[in-house]
Amino acid sequence: MTLLVIRHASSSVPRPQLPAQLNGHRVLCSDCASLSEVRQCLCQSQARSADWVLLDVGVADEAQWQAEGGALQAALERLPAQYIELQAPSEPGLESRLQLQHGPAAVVIDQRSQQAGYPLSLAIVGRRLAQEG
Repeated sequence: MTLLVIRHASSSVPRPQLPAQLNGHRVLCSDCASLSEVRQCLCQSQARSADWVLLDVGVADEAQWQAEGGALQAALERLPAQYIELQAPSEPGLESRLQLQHGPAAVVIDQRSQQAGYPLSLAIVGRRLAQEG
């Protein structure tokens, strides 16, 4: 049982402090340098077998969205796990960019910074995991 954090951020942005476990579920983190890498992470077996995914797409330029939007949408639609989107305060969300059928269980936006949204995102997943038993 795992929670997978998929994070799109430059290597200069420090990784958020994540617990090793959340309600008895392992917490794993994959860092991605581009939307293409985010899509690849969503298609890997690690994401396909996760119980929950916390998806932090960060900030990407329009060229990346144009090149990867369709493939990213397809990967999200095939994702069997529920996911939470951690959205940058100044960016449109995945649903508005991709017209998703399989939308996130929650969207977390913290006006202070994207990093500041991690504790709330983890709390939501923790609560849902506790409810699921």
